[in-house]
Amino acid sequence: MNKKILSLVIVLIVIVILVLSLGKKTKDDGIFKIGYIGPETGPSAVLGMDAIPAITIAVEEINKKGGINGKPVELVVEDDQYLTKNTINAYNKLVNVDKVDALLVATYGGVFSIKDQAEKDDVIVIDPLDCNSELAGSSDNIFCLATETESIGVSIAEYMIKNGQTNAAVMYSTKDSFMNLVSKAFEDKFVAEGGKIVAKEAFNFEDNDFRTHLLKVKGSSPTGLVILGHDEQGLIMKQARELGIQAPFYTTGTITSPVAQKSANGYAEGTYFAYWDASADNKLSKEFDTKFIEKVGRPAILPLTTHPAYDTMQVLFNVFEQIEGDVTSNKIAKGLLNTQNFEGTTGTISFEKDGGARIKESIFKLVNGAPVKVN
Repeated sequence: MNKKILSLVIVLIVIVILVLSLGKKTKDDGIFKIGYIGPETGPSAVLGMDAIPAITIAVEEINKKGGINGKPVELVVEDDQYLTKNTINAYNKLVNVDKVDALLVATYGGVFSIKDQAEKDDVIVIDPLDCNSELAGSSDNIFCLATETESIGVSIAEYMIKNGQTNAAVMYSTKDSFMNLVSKAFEDKFVAEGGKIVAKEAFNFEDNDFRTHLLKVKGSSPTGLVILGHDEQGLIMKQARELGIQAPFYTTGTITSPVAQKSANGYAEGTYFAYWDASADNKLSKEFDTKFIEKVGRPAILPLTTHPAYDTMQVLFNVFEQIEGDVTSNKIAKGLLNTQNFEGTTGTISFEKDGGARIKESIFKLVNGAPVKVN
């Protein structure tokens, strides 16, 4: 009887092992697959519409050179419209169906939504759009090579204080935790430098009428209005001016989006915003800009979405080339952390111990619809 039970247990164990093995990602040794999840459509489309061509350029370049150690690279893109629920579905497809070797995710809330599953699936996830301690330190499988989130808020705060605008009203989107993090960085620096937060309003990015929030802002008589959102910030600016709010606007680089500027109806002109642009002295950046224009037919709208994405691919390729034997998440993670002083279009790239490679943003002004750096 005991022998029969033992045999049955062994059979059950074997069945379980087989079932589990079928569910795991298997490596196709003939090809490297990279997945990308981000917005191609929707109100945040500007974040992905240039990043994808940038990544595509990197893939085309490596394949023209014969691939990685003789193996071609394939890019698989999923549009999540910058919505967390869509990120999860896209992740499941890329990992379980396409069986990617690594994954780039540009939707901030989406990274956190798949974090635990990525650990279980043993998948490396890299954010090429946002980078901060909350993100990089969330998991050994999560990395970021992008502009530093906190530097957005800090640079705005420093510029306002420098120009004597010590009473700030803040409006921020609740789409995910990103804008709240920017808001906190702004507030901490602003108050530490002697500024005062006279109003703070959280808004739903899907709304079309922000006047209730803006009337509260108007009543606080701010010397500067900080708007932290996506394309909807253009509509907020329009409604603010229509209500008689004359305080200068401060915001994020998304204000360079044609959609945001169109909805602002001209009122975005003169806005100050945190932004990043490549150094004019960076040869690699100049070469990439030329390639991008040849491919897309225009310069990048948001270089902070293109250059880091392109560099992320270059770093990944370099890591893959150094891996001996099977490609595993541990080997990729180790390779990323060992990446130091790598020259890219964004400058010299070095990953910190938490898995983040951070790029600082600074203040620009919207002049004739285009970003102009200010001192």
